[in-house]
Amino acid sequence: MHDSEIPSSSGENYSYFESLLSNSSVEPRAREFIGVLPAAGTASRLPSLQVPKELIPVALVKDRATGKISPIVAAEFSLLAMRRAGLKKCMIIVNNNKPEILRYFGDGAKFEMSIAYVNQVSPSGLAAAIDTASAWIDNAFVCLALPDTMYAPCDAPARINEALLRQGADIVLGVFPTDTPEQLGPVRIAEGGIVTEVLEKPTATDLKNTWGIAAWGPRFTKFLRLSKHINRSIGHVFGEAAVNGLRVRAIFFEEGHYSDLGTETQIATLLGKQVWEI
Repeated sequence: MHDSEIPSSSGENYSYFESLLSNSSVEPRAREFIGVLPAAGTASRLPSLQVPKELIPVALVKDRATGKISPIVAAEFSLLAMRRAGLKKCMIIVNNNKPEILRYFGDGAKFEMSIAYVNQVSPSGLAAAIDTASAWIDNAFVCLALPDTMYAPCDAPARINEALLRQGADIVLGVFPTDTPEQLGPVRIAEGGIVTEVLEKPTATDLKNTWGIAAWGPRFTKFLRLSKHINRSIGHVFGEAAVNGLRVRAIFFEEGHYSDLGTETQIATLLGKQVWEI
């Protein structure tokens, strides 16, 4: 078996990955989370769009501290939620055709964060996009949000980050209710928040939820690097991690809300919500 191959027999997976993933002499940086925003997609479902969808003005947000209401662009929502969760650094993954994102967010100073960028020359799926940042997040805890989504509660990133550390999990997914699971990534959750299955746009499912954000530690970053992730969703890799013995947990935000900005209809629906809190 080559080092880059994941074993196919689940009966042998646990011992193999326990050995492989623990074969590191470097401890994770103590409680340091780095944000990851993968913005290298091509917005194929929005062919008429003339700007990156991550920069579409999508909402008015109310600052909890000052009460001030301001407009924000799509990717800014998750960035502000990460800042609220205490993150000080974020890695934004872009492609050659999105220099506007670099101009808008800059070095992050105006958002009170440090922002760096990784260029994915040829987009080849969400999992591959995230893996392009592996050299910079290799020994850190990671908080992932998608820059074309919005969700409530806005403290969800803080809560999954805290759960990751408290439970000693490898991955914690933030899961939200949805009426369109076939368009998203529903998660099957067993007793105790244990994730047993992560689906990707299933044609049919009894689940009425979707993962929307995620936190993980160095073991999953290494697992991702070893997986066959080209042209695959990160949700598929979350599911494989659970099958292969990693500790994958979920927090279900039963009263929460999740919006994906993938189509004109979804954007129009989102704009019907007047003010978000952040």
